[in-house]
Amino acid sequence: MNSVSSFILGLSLAFLAAEVLAGCQSSQTSIDIERKDAEQRAAQNADTATVRVTSAILRKQICIPGELAAFRDVAVYPKVQGFVREINVDRGSTVRQGQTLVEIDAPELHAQYGEAEGMLEAARSALLEMQSKIERSLAEQREAEAKLASDEAVQKRIQSAAKTPGAVAETDLDEAQQKVAGGRARVQALAQAVEAARSQLKSEQAKVKASQNALSSVRQIKDYLTIKAPFDGVVTERNVHEGSLVSSSSSTSKPMLRIQQTSSLRLLMPVPESAISGMSVGMPMTFTVPAFTGKIFTATLKRLGHALDTKTRSMIVEADVDNSRGELEPGMYPEVVWELKRPYQTLFVPASAITSNADATFVIRIRNGIANRVVVTRGQTMADLVEVVGALHAGDEVALKASEELKDGMKISPRLTALDSLNSRSKQED
Repeated sequence: MNSVSSFILGLSLAFLAAEVLAGCQSSQTSIDIERKDAEQRAAQNADTATVRVTSAILRKQICIPGELAAFRDVAVYPKVQGFVREINVDRGSTVRQGQTLVEIDAPELHAQYGEAEGMLEAARSALLEMQSKIERSLAEQREAEAKLASDEAVQKRIQSAAKTPGAVAETDLDEAQQKVAGGRARVQALAQAVEAARSQLKSEQAKVKASQNALSSVRQIKDYLTIKAPFDGVVTERNVHEGSLVSSSSSTSKPMLRIQQTSSLRLLMPVPESAISGMSVGMPMTFTVPAFTGKIFTATLKRLGHALDTKTRSMIVEADVDNSRGELEPGMYPEVVWELKRPYQTLFVPASAITSNADATFVIRIRNGIANRVVVTRGQTMADLVEVVGALHAGDEVALKASEELKDGMKISPRLTALDSLNSRSKQED
């Protein structure tokens, strides 16, 4: 009986403790709800600093790595096969346009040139002989024509005299007619001979022209034995010496020489897609190189690639660099700086006016004292401002410090702060 009484007493005490604990939890929940409501009311009643969305042209400094390259870079290969007879330059030599660099010896080519000269002389002799033959044939033709005219005159006189019976013998008239017929045949034969000679003359003229072309071709190839500098520059590579065998068929071999124009250099830069709209021909740039610590060089943008690399999403642009003093070298990697200037206006807000959560990036727009979250996309930065893209307009009022505590529909007491004062303060702090 005592055991049963103890069990009932323990059970009663347990129920009593559970009721007390539930009452405490309910009281704590009520306190938390009241505190949150008080915080929201305080937030709604408190002043919130705001700024206006600004429309401006993006201006900021861009700094990217680049590469210096020779303005002109030529690998010199032989055009014909032969042996290097003389080489007048070495690595580092400064050369002028038209200066002789290498002399190549090719005995077979000299023999071909002599043979071509001989064929041309033979063709010219045959042409002169044909011209003389035509002149002789023309002279014979003129002589035959003159004799024919004389015979025809004699024939006419005999025929006229023969009208008088017994004045001219019949044999004399026949003889005169035969002479005229023979003269005409001779004149016709000589005329045909002249035409044939003229046709042969054209053939000989064609042979002379072909021989001249052949000689000119060999002469041009022979001229390749002397290699000259294509422009003013510096020899940056030499791979042959006197006696080296060189050949035009060795396309995979190293070049005899490499010449680079270094008085002007090309500055190559991969510009990211986000900065392309601010690029324009003629804009100035500055850059530094590790070889000259603290020294600033200048360049001018001259050429745009107008095509993006699909892997890097960048476009190669070129600037010209005056290197008349010879301080810079091709292959250097400079750090390039220029001012990016957008050709159109975009919207800006302070960086503190943008916040993000797991779902989106947004600003808190205040309109008629009511908070409203507006989803935006970040763009470029300019000083303490950030470029934003979204359902905003210039002049919209947004919270200076965006926060998760500022909910949609919350009543706000805005306190407008000028962006100019913010920018001025930021510059002073910098």
